[in-house]
Amino acid sequence: MKRIKCKEIRLKRLFRYIYLKLVRTNDTPPKVALGVAIGVFLGIFPTFGVGLILAYFLAWLLKANKASAILGGLIMNPITTPFFWSISALIGAAIIGGKREIILNELKTGKIFKAIGHSFLAYIIGNLIISLIFAIISYYIVFKILEKRKKKL
Repeated sequence: MKRIKCKEIRLKRLFRYIYLKLVRTNDTPPKVALGVAIGVFLGIFPTFGVGLILAYFLAWLLKANKASAILGGLIMNPITTPFFWSISALIGAAIIGGKREIILNELKTGKIFKAIGHSFLAYIIGNLIISLIFAIISYYIVFKILEKRKKKL
């Protein structure tokens, strides 16, 4: 029981740290929100280990906030990975007409990443949609939070 409580406290502290990091930045709300959206998109999209580097580079290229891009990229972690992978496979299967059970089984066994095929295509299409949706939502949420905080100051 104590271990669960300790993890909850750590998770709350992490979210508080991220929140404070975002609201205390000296950048404009659109730049910070764009940075987060870039990070979220590349955090969810399969970049095979280079998502944070790509997020930083793309934020620099688009003149978005680089720190918020890195923070946004942390959306993909061991806790959220199964959710994003599964929902991506299911949406992709629904779009291109694949069999969900086969695609999910390949995803669970790791076969989906070994060859470019029907299941991999379904996963990528689904993941692209999920990445875009979550990037847009994160942009909007961060922008609104920062605008509200800016009005208070």
